Formats: sequence, structure tokens, C-alpha cells
Amino acid sequence: MDLFGSGLSNDAIGAPAWPELPAEARAVLTSLMTQLILDHAATTATPPAKEVGHDL
Repeated sequence: MDLFGSGLSNDAIGAPAWPELPAEARAVLTSLMTQLILDHAATTATPPAKEVGHDL
């Protein structure tokens, strides 16, 4: 699975290919993307449903 593939050549966007990055840079970027996704999921999660009362 290529998470960073865009279908564009590297020349078109001016960025190095993922495998060309140093291992440390890939690790840091993966960690940052993971944290970004988890933070986003935490802020957009559906709140728990409120209990419906049965009082009439």
C-alpha cells in the first residue's frame, strides 16, 4: 500500500520519493501523520447517545 503515492511524478511536485527520504525523516513523518489522524478522530468522534428517559 502506497500511502504517499499521488500518481504525479516527483518532478511535478518537487518532492523526493518516500524511499529516498532518510529513515529518520520517514519515522518522524509517520509519527506526525499518525498523531494527526488520531487527534482528528478524537475531535470528530460521535458523542455517546444520551439515555432516553422512560417517564411519561
